[in-house]
Amino acid sequence: MAAEEEEEVEWVVESIAGFLRGPDWSIPILDFVEQKCEVFDDEEESKLTYTEIHQEYKELVEKLLENYLKEIGINEDQFQEACTSPLAKTHTSQAILQPVLAAEDFTIFKAMMVQKNIEMQLQAIRIIQERNGVLPDCLTDGSDVVSDLEQEEMKILREVLRKSKEEYDQEEERKRKKQLSEAKTEEPTVHNSEATKLSNSQGGGEHFAYPPSEIQES
Repeated sequence: MAAEEEEEVEWVVESIAGFLRGPDWSIPILDFVEQKCEVFDDEEESKLTYTEIHQEYKELVEKLLENYLKEIGINEDQFQEACTSPLAKTHTSQAILQPVLAAEDFTIFKAMMVQKNIEMQLQAIRIIQERNGVLPDCLTDGSDVVSDLEQEEMKILREVLRKSKEEYDQEEERKRKKQLSEAKTEEPTVHNSEATKLSNSQGGGEHFAYPPSEIQES
């Protein structure tokens, strides 16, 4: 029985890990984090806004997980058992489960949001440098003050980065569908080509069958 339970837990962990790697989970979670992370900083004091955003995140996670678990037939007890099993405590599993754990642990959530905010700021800074050839003054003269213009520019660039990602994903999906469509249309073409060759071959045989009979008649 212990072996059967262990296999069941392993199956649940693998199923959940597969879902957390897939687009049905990763896209809405990433969109939420990218849209909300800009207000998070690494100061020790937590603002009321952080708590409100964390509650929104928790509701999103619960909704996504509830829909998936219901669809695949995993109950809450099985889910909790899987999350506390040794399989879920490996380094790889912990990395995959981090967004889930963040829904219940504010410390993990805040660290995740601060990290994403820093990543997006660095992306924006690289784009500014590539476009202008120089970094903003606040990043080169040791000052911590960012001008209103620079703040607005970085905010716009962050939004552009998010939109660019969405457009890239849409373009990749369009290419994938086009390839599938072309693959389907090529199959009938091949069959038609073979049928044409066969027809021509038969027609050619009949053509060469007539001259002997005409010679015999004459």
